[in-house]
Amino acid sequence: MLAADAIRFAPTFKDVGPGQPLLGCGSCIDRKVCGGLHLRNTGSLLVSCMSYCTCEDTSQCDIVCPRKPEDYVARHREVDGWGLNTIPTARTVELPRLPDWIPLLQGNLLGRRAAALDDCLALPLTYALKGRGHATRGRTRQELGESYGVRPRHGWVLSGVQEDPAVERIWPLPDISRIARQLVHAGAIFATSPDFSTILDSPRHDNLHAMKRIAWVWYHMTQGGLCTALHVNGRTDHDFVRWAEFIRLQPAVKAIAFEFLTGTATKQSIDQYCERLAGLAAAVGRDLTLVVRGNAEAARALRSAYKQVVFIDSTAYMRSTKRRRAYLNENGKIAYLPVHTSTSREARALLRHNIHTLRLAATEPRAPAVPDPQARLDFNSLPPQQDADDESPQLALFTQ
Repeated sequence: MLAADAIRFAPTFKDVGPGQPLLGCGSCIDRKVCGGLHLRNTGSLLVSCMSYCTCEDTSQCDIVCPRKPEDYVARHREVDGWGLNTIPTARTVELPRLPDWIPLLQGNLLGRRAAALDDCLALPLTYALKGRGHATRGRTRQELGESYGVRPRHGWVLSGVQEDPAVERIWPLPDISRIARQLVHAGAIFATSPDFSTILDSPRHDNLHAMKRIAWVWYHMTQGGLCTALHVNGRTDHDFVRWAEFIRLQPAVKAIAFEFLTGTATKQSIDQYCERLAGLAAAVGRDLTLVVRGNAEAARALRSAYKQVVFIDSTAYMRSTKRRRAYLNENGKIAYLPVHTSTSREARALLRHNIHTLRLAATEPRAPAVPDPQARLDFNSLPPQQDADDESPQLALFTQ
């Protein structure tokens, strides 16, 4: 990874798409699968993706890097190479009917007595698991209800978008398909695969390893009978070309997922990734559902490219934990008022109200602004005043 004082140049290291790749990409044996890096002018700072490697002690680095030969070979073998074409054809699982907006819970506000709250409720993927290592299993239906104080009327949706330590917990699990079957029995109807990070300041081999792990976990979750959206992480245009080719060859991919929460949250990145996601949908050539975390405007912008866009949102839960009640102000925008809750019934009512209000704001078509009638008047276009005494003009009664 880059030295700490180089991180301030991070926007410069984002791939800009077409153009001339870095000089060192020309002789790289992984150029075909990687596609090369296309960056703004970085001078002599970056010659190839290996310029990101500045570790003095490689034993302390967990990045997939050719300068650690034994570890590199082991990481290459554990995913069966960087190519996505080594993933077997997955079984087809029916895509459930999903609402356009799903609230995400990240804890229990309501006590252990589970009550029906909404048709679909989302949880971070690892929140539905219990145990460690080989003892990890999916929580039962009863455990999920007691752990979060609610139960969905239709089913749970599990989001693979989490912080890196939680996401990395998924990869070493010995039998992901078995855990997926347990989650289905517990009421999970849909999930998104973990979003293993494609780190910006790392050799491309680490990105390729992360993408292959995403594909493998998606495969095993689907094999377990849990309909799973493929999380399409990537750094370059070529990464999304590879995802499109993989999806064309996997009829089981009926939904994909993407997040605009971290490195993709800037205005420039949002526009770039919206373009990449729209291009992916066109290249696949069949109807897909897109599941979005992090930016409602980006979700709305992509509705024309996908059969359905589902937005998973934690705002209702987070505002309820702060005891804030949502309402639509006179401009039609969401605002909040502080409230006090002293019982679990009041907390449940607050959460239910916030879910209803935020869903309404996210899914209902916005009424066009009503024009002000006064704004249409042009006072400068009135005829000039004819009478100097400012009195109303009178008709002449007698001819002069």
